[in-house]
Amino acid sequence: MKRNAGKEIPRYFYALMIAGLVLLLIGAVFMIRRYTPTKEHMSLEDYFALSREDEAAVILNGKYEESTEENFYAVVAEGAVYLNVDFVKDFLDDGYVYDQTENVLRYVTDKDVVTASLDNAKYTVGKSGEDLGKSVVISRDGIFFLALDFITDYTDVAYTFAPDPNRVVIETAGYEKKMATLRRDSPLRRFGGVKSKILKDAEKGDEVSILEDYGKWSYVLTEDGVPACVQNRRLKKNGTKTVEARLPERTYEHILLPDDIILGWHQVTSDSANSAVEETLVTTDVNVVSPTWFYLDDNRGGIASLASSAYVEYCHQNNIQVWGLVSNLENKNVDTTTVLNTTSSRDNLVNNLIAAAISYDLDGINVDMEALSIQAKDGYLSFIKELSLKCEKNDIILSVDNYVPTDSTAFYNRSVQADYADYIVIMAYDEHTVGSEEAGSVSSLGFVEDGIKNTLKEVPAEQVIVGLPFYSRIWAIDGENLTSSAYGMKELEDILETNGAARTWSDADGQYYAEYTKDGVAYKCWIEDSTSIAKKLEIMQANKLAGAAFWKLRFEPNEIWTTIDNYLQ
Repeated sequence: MKRNAGKEIPRYFYALMIAGLVLLLIGAVFMIRRYTPTKEHMSLEDYFALSREDEAAVILNGKYEESTEENFYAVVAEGAVYLNVDFVKDFLDDGYVYDQTENVLRYVTDKDVVTASLDNAKYTVGKSGEDLGKSVVISRDGIFFLALDFITDYTDVAYTFAPDPNRVVIETAGYEKKMATLRRDSPLRRFGGVKSKILKDAEKGDEVSILEDYGKWSYVLTEDGVPACVQNRRLKKNGTKTVEARLPERTYEHILLPDDIILGWHQVTSDSANSAVEETLVTTDVNVVSPTWFYLDDNRGGIASLASSAYVEYCHQNNIQVWGLVSNLENKNVDTTTVLNTTSSRDNLVNNLIAAAISYDLDGINVDMEALSIQAKDGYLSFIKELSLKCEKNDIILSVDNYVPTDSTAFYNRSVQADYADYIVIMAYDEHTVGSEEAGSVSSLGFVEDGIKNTLKEVPAEQVIVGLPFYSRIWAIDGENLTSSAYGMKELEDILETNGAARTWSDADGQYYAEYTKDGVAYKCWIEDSTSIAKKLEIMQANKLAGAAFWKLRFEPNEIWTTIDNYLQ
């Protein structure tokens, strides 16, 4: 009887082996499919998804700025790239001002006013005519666009254009980017990962800028404006590169007086009031007087005038400069926004002021445009710029009155004003005024200090004049009713003395506080006097400002000038 040489292998073992092999094969196929790079491409047309045939995608400093069908950022027309005016103002240069009423573009440099019109290749720089060879401004569906070739003459940007689809890469001077070159031919993918679709097949030696490093992958931008991802092992990093400035740095000239400025505002409301100039100034130590002579009188840039040659002659004989004030507050029928935003009206206003300054031999113009709407922002700043260039050519000092800085007045843009105007005046008063919900000081020490500190963030100290009050408010509290009236320093003292007001010193406000009751009504007052003015002038002196201004002359007692002389010489 024979013995078996070995045991028979069970059939289920073979089945398990076959199943294992199948699973291994499936896993291998899965892994191959998972990790084998896809060769599928995504078209750039699908990536950029432009809504118009003439539209161009915009990549600014490495970022693709996606537009909408209603608000597209760039178009190609007349063989050139045009940028949406609002896009230019928001991202490149806020100095371009387009008047949709008269279809006029304005831009002001440090030396010239540049003027162009819709659908016209010709424009002016000062009095010189220029020709761009294509329209400077065009319109598409109610949106206005500027030729990028025109923009590059005034705004320090460089650009590269690529077609199919239209796209423009814009870089501003000073933009710093990380650079790299491809070590070998490489697919640039929509996202990081080998399964992401390919946007472009790049070649060895192609240069890209690295926008973001993801670890094994980087998000890059090609020179022809394709943002995509590539494996880091395919990149040779070349350090950083800064976009160099092409345009010369602008220089702004200012007329600054060698002495501290002691300015008094003189409220003149009639021709006859000019005759009081000697009486008004004889007891003061001002070296500049600003009479309220001019105001906007119509929507076409006309001004009403109370100017007096005899007034100016008296001041000059006494070594006092005259800066005629122009206001927008007197004629309620005038729409200041319309005047400032309409090019011809703004031109008329500038020319009328310059003509008056020359005619009356004024030393300066003091601009006092208050309660402006944010819609007047562009026209207002253009007005300051345009007026400043003509003032400079005629040796006329330009000063501009401003509120203390707040979020709601940021659009006054004091830094731009300071480039063009000679002096920026802080109206450091009306902290509490008519309509305030609670009683308080018209000019507390902290209010003045903050106003100066925040103004100095935008304006050099040598150009800053702090405006201080020669008045206070008496607040009447009758139940829930709160009213107030303003009184000059001299009159206020008489009222407080007559009513036996009790005074206490307020360290927080830097002034005396007084209160009294009469006929069941409570009265409160934060007093402006020599002590409070001295505290404010200490701050002025500590910050090395150009001087101080005071609203208004004839509100002050004679002795206040002794205090002022201690701080301003």
